[in-house]
Amino acid sequence: MKSRIFMGGFLVVGLLSLSGCATTAPQISPMQMRQFTTRNFEGNYENVFRATMTVLQDQGYIIKNTDMNSGLIVAQIDREASKSSQFWQAMFSQHGYIQNKGTLVETSVTVNKLNDAQSEIRMIIEEGTYGSFNNKTDIKTITDPKIYDAFLNDVLIEVKRREAINKGAVTTPPAK
Repeated sequence: MKSRIFMGGFLVVGLLSLSGCATTAPQISPMQMRQFTTRNFEGNYENVFRATMTVLQDQGYIIKNTDMNSGLIVAQIDREASKSSQFWQAMFSQHGYIQNKGTLVETSVTVNKLNDAQSEIRMIIEEGTYGSFNNKTDIKTITDPKIYDAFLNDVLIEVKRREAINKGAVTTPPAK
């Protein structure tokens, strides 16, 4: 009987120690982050800057600030929590405070002119939640290379589309 209790205890301790060894996402160095958040484009500065703004708007971002001289574009998406969720949070809080009104995704993009025919984009995306008083919490930098790659590919397509329009390759049919 004692051996069964001992073995059972050993098994529980063993399982608890294994659960404490859960793997976490590997840390990404600043240089690794820079590799997938930065891309060079064949295209003049103004075209790349405007293409970037177009893609941000196409993806639902609201442009909050732009400065063509410095190349900075700041945009965000507000994913507000459902009204019913906010109602129940307010009902069960002490002072009607809504802890999680929604998620705010903010991106900062810098477009740099490398020369007359090339530009570079570097971007960073952050996500956090906010409450009743717009206090941001749980802010984290998005580190998934696939998200950045998809965005930068969309910018490349938009740059090429704009170049084709400027060369007269794409024409709009006349209105009837």
